[in-house]
Order: sequence, then C-alpha cells, then structure tokens
Amino acid sequence: MSLPTVKQLRYFLALTESLHFGRAAEACFVSQSAFSNAIKELESTLGVQLVDRNNRNVTISAIGQDVAIQARLVIRDLESLVEMTQGQTEPLGGELRLGVIPTIAPFMLPRALPRLRKAYPALRLYLI
Repeated sequence: MSLPTVKQLRYFLALTESLHFGRAAEACFVSQSAFSNAIKELESTLGVQLVDRNNRNVTISAIGQDVAIQARLVIRDLESLVEMTQGQTEPLGGELRLGVIPTIAPFMLPRALPRLRKAYPALRLYLI
C-alpha cells in the first residue's frame, strides 16, 4: 500500500484554503506545475478525485472535504510528535503553560521572564 506524503497533504490543505492552484502553489513556495503534479499524485495514491477542476474555478469534491479533515489531523499529530521529541532533547524545551495571579504577576514576571527566556530559549511559555 502506498501512502500519501506529508508534502502532498500540506499542498492539498493549501488548495482547500485558497481554492486556486496558483495561489496555493505560491503559498507553498513551489511552481504551479510541481504543485499540480503533487495533487494529481495524491489523487492517484488515494484512488479518488479530490478536486473538481474547470477553467474558472476549483472546488473540493465531497471525498476531498473528508480527506482534508483527516489530513489536518495527521499534520497536527505529526507537529505534536516533533514538538514532543524536541522537548525531550533540550532542557526545558517545548511548551509550558503557567497560571499566574494578577495581583502578584506584575511584580514577579518582569524580572523572571527575561532570565527564563535567556536561560531556556527553546521554551515556549504561555501565561494563563
């Protein structure tokens, strides 16, 4: 069984957002012909028509809309996988969500955050 590539899935998602081959190719930093070939290869790999093409516009087929939903999940999971592994290779890398009390935060955070950022540049800190 042949599987779609991550690149093909990213290209297809770009197409579902722009509904225009030229703009989607530009957003992916590739030529329109390379982009179009990747979409055709994806359709061939899956054995379905994802895109209805005509001279005026592009529409995503019903199965294409379902594939787009799954492709978004696949890409999200792959990005999570990369974030998880990067967090393991760097001390205090990855993501940290920190709850702060509004009465104390203005006094502590201005001193602590610059030092934390300098010591752990790979850390993505979110204040909640």
